[in-house]
Formats: sequence, structure tokens, C-alpha cells
Amino acid sequence: MKAGVNDKPSVELRTDVPHSARIYDYLLGGKDNFPADREASAEIASVWPNLPRSMRANRSFMRRVTQYLAEKQGIRQFLDIGTGLPTSPNLHEVAQGVDPAARIVYVDNDPMVLVHARALLTSTPQGRTTYIDADLHDPRRSSSPPRCGRRWTWSSRSRSA
Repeated sequence: MKAGVNDKPSVELRTDVPHSARIYDYLLGGKDNFPADREASAEIASVWPNLPRSMRANRSFMRRVTQYLAEKQGIRQFLDIGTGLPTSPNLHEVAQGVDPAARIVYVDNDPMVLVHARALLTSTPQGRTTYIDADLHDPRRSSSPPRCGRRWTWSSRSRSA
């Protein structure tokens, strides 16, 4: 059963077993990983040596695009599907750095990511940042953010991305 937005899922933290979100975190230079994740990262990178560089380039691209959309195009709503572990700068930090009133919805279906997101993905007082426990394969749930309520609009005039 999937946890709802207000549910607090219990997460068994297995530090002895590599986890894809923590591997990604490690390859980005994050701090939320363990020896098993670092060992798995080294093994993956031994057969795919450009992977760490590709992941950092992907993250850099997210920052540049968010900055451009917020600054030059006036976009104030962002939907991040497949959030992963929070690694600064996060999408909301970039968008709310341009406009503190920007609204961001993070979507992921990993209970461990949900726990980290609730702790670390905090909004500016003027904006809104929320997390939805949903799956990309369930677009109705992942694209109708219940916690953004009246502040989230789907109008093309709202300049949403």
C-alpha cells in the first residue's frame, strides 16, 4: 500500500545494502550514503566510467533550466517527478532563489526518499514546496498535487512548467 501525503511511512534503513537513491547521491557528491552505496558506485563506475560525470551534468542542466525558466520565462510552478534524495541545490532552491513565491511539487515513490524530502525540502515562507508519494506510472496522482491546493494552477496563463 502506498503512503499518502500525510502518512508517515516506516522505513527500514538497510545501510549494508546499496540503494539506488543513495548511489545517485554519492555520485553527485552528496552525504546521505553508506559504504555499501560507495562500493556499488565504484563497481558501476568501473564499467561505466562516465556515469558520475553524466549525473553531475544532468544535475547542472536541471539548475540551468530552472534558472532560465524562472528568471527569463516567468515560470513559477515546477513539478519534479522522480525526485531522489535531496541534493543541494534542489529545484526549489533555484526557483525560489529567483522568486521566493515559486511553488514546487516533488514526486517520488521511494519511502526512504519521502523521509528525507520531508526533512530537507523546505520552502520559503512566500512559496510552497511539497512532496507527493506517487509513481510516474500513475499520472493522475502524480500530477494533481493535493497539498498545493488553491495555490497550484494548470492554466497556461499561470506560466507553469
